[in-house]
Amino acid sequence: MRTLFTLILLVHAVFSFSQNNKEQFNITSEKIETLLKYKDKSPTQLRSLLKELESYSNNNLNEFNQIKKRVNSYLLPMEIKLIRSDVYNQKYRNAVDQTKQIKLNYAYSTEIEKLDKYLDRKLYSYHKNLMIQQKPSWFSLEPSLSFYTQERLINDFTEISNLNPVYGLGLYVKYKNKKKENSGRIARFSFSQIGIKLDYRDNSYSVLRDSAYTAVNPYLNSQISFLYRKTLGIDAGVLQYMNTTGNVKTNCSLTASFFIPIRFVSLGAHARIISDLTSTQPTVQLGASVKFNIGIYKPYSLRDKEEIKSQVFKFKENK
Repeated sequence: MRTLFTLILLVHAVFSFSQNNKEQFNITSEKIETLLKYKDKSPTQLRSLLKELESYSNNNLNEFNQIKKRVNSYLLPMEIKLIRSDVYNQKYRNAVDQTKQIKLNYAYSTEIEKLDKYLDRKLYSYHKNLMIQQKPSWFSLEPSLSFYTQERLINDFTEISNLNPVYGLGLYVKYKNKKKENSGRIARFSFSQIGIKLDYRDNSYSVLRDSAYTAVNPYLNSQISFLYRKTLGIDAGVLQYMNTTGNVKTNCSLTASFFIPIRFVSLGAHARIISDLTSTQPTVQLGASVKFNIGIYKPYSLRDKEEIKSQVFKFKENK
């Protein structure tokens, strides 16, 4: 008799627990259904309610799975959007961790697969840029603007006056690249370079005119140019004067330069000797310039590509 009574109590307790679970399941599911009706829904609130609903789902697995599928259909696009936002803001560590998490929280989805590939591309591009920033460029394109005095005998120089603009363009090959200490995220290099340079004097404009000013002919100066450690330069060239009659006068030029490099800009001071190689008294020009140092072509090899893939893998594995 006592055994029968105990059994009845046990059955009643199980039935009561089951009824209570069912009641709590219905209450929580109703909360979720109500929340899903709103246009703006809190992902945190939905996750919390779904976790609570799971604890009451022992006898309601089919209904729970249907509700979970509906909730996930809202949460997954939202989480993907948030991860893409992290990628856009270069918060790559958080993006990697969250991508791993949604792979565990959701069934396989082509949208998750697309997100994973998108993240891989961005990580590859990010690490590639970091590598490229630490490499020196091989060539330098250098447009410049100078102001030079008119040609004078050296004994006639008493002051700086009658300056004409000279437009220049140089193309150089860099060598002896040496990385500077504490160069930061973008590496800075000192180097020497050799190349070709063209200068054109514009005679239509002049500054610091004095009473001795006379009009001069434009010239084109084609030069072999050498620069040591971005500071000391020597240019040797053929300078051709052009006049209105069509006659061309050719001289030789030799220019010594001193530059003060400031990142991608260099300020220069110049002294130029011009001679036809027959006169015993060559003429001289003095000038000042500003030029822009534009690096061209940083090599990126197959070995570099493989190294970047390894870095991306290590980053994703947090190594």
